[in-house]
Parts: sequence; structure tokens; C-alpha cells
Amino acid sequence: SVVSFANAQKIAFKGGFTYSDAIMSPEPVDIIDGKAGFHAGIVLQDLMLSDKIGIQPELIYSQQGFKIGGVGSIGMHYLSLPILLKFPVTEELSLLAGPQVSYLTNTKIGIGNGLFSVNYNGLFKDIDLGLAGGLEYKVSDKVALGGRYVLGLTNVNKDFQIDNNNNLSDYLSIKNTSAQVYVSFSFGKN
Repeated sequence: SVVSFANAQKIAFKGGFTYSDAIMSPEPVDIIDGKAGFHAGIVLQDLMLSDKIGIQPELIYSQQGFKIGGVGSIGMHYLSLPILLKFPVTEELSLLAGPQVSYLTNTKIGIGNGLFSVNYNGLFKDIDLGLAGGLEYKVSDKVALGGRYVLGLTNVNKDFQIDNNNNLSDYLSIKNTSAQVYVSFSFGKN
């Protein structure tokens, strides 16, 4: 059968905790730590392609970033579009996995553990491609709990030229990573 967004059985609003970090190469000597934030957005649920597989598009605002050696932090604000395949394991439990594209809406550089921060939007690439995977447990017809891991595939470090032939991104790769836990509330048909 043909699936369309008009056939979506439920729209859900979701929100929760995000713990983000950065994978850097080469890795600085233990100066990068994870950062807590939140995410919230809209989910189209129950777009089933068959009885064994569905598709779940989402539109999510997510706070990400990392801390630098106890002296500062990088805060990255993304608008993300995960397009996840949904594999029901049981009637209540589903496995979700698929690609995610994220658009960087804002970057904040914090100094002195949040005492001072400044917007700086030229530091990282605007688009971040990633892979997302996790589990979702349906508590009731309207409420679900979930957990997800997102691995960035894009070196988000911008190509700042440091000499005639080399860019900063040639020497330092920064990839986003995050773990999320959330609750979603559905509206629509049962």
C-alpha cells in the first residue's frame, strides 16, 4: 500500500533529556566533557509500511554541545529531522533506526561555567548528518517512553584556512554524539 503523511494515525509531542558530547580526532588530552540539555518536537506515528515495519518522521529542536576543560562550553542548537524505520518487537516495544539530518540554528560559546556567553554562528558547519537508533516502549495508547543514541557522521568543524594549503578541519575532526531519553504524548486516532 502507498503511505502518505495524510494517513498518519497519530501526531505526538515529545520532549526529554539530552546528554551530548563530541568525538574529536585527534582527541585532546581529557579536556572535552559531555553537556546536558533538552530536546522537544513533533512525531508522526503509525505510518506502517507493513505489519512488520513502519516509518516515523520527526521534527525535533535539540540542545547539544560539549564542555571544554572546566573553563567553558560550546552550546549548539539544532533543528533535526530524523526519518526512522520502526520495527515492532512486541505490541508495546519497538526498535527505531535511521538517518537524521540536522540544521544548526545557533551556537553559543560559554566562558567561566556559564558566567559569560556569546553567540557565534560561524564556528561550525550548518548541516550535520547522522544515524539514530533506539527503543520506544508504549505505556498506553497515548504515552510512550524512549531512549535513543545519535551518532554524527559529519565533521562539523568549519573549514577555516590556517595557511595556503590547509584548513583547520584537515587537522581536527569534530563529530556530534548524543544520548536522549524522552516521553511522548499522542493525539489522534487509536
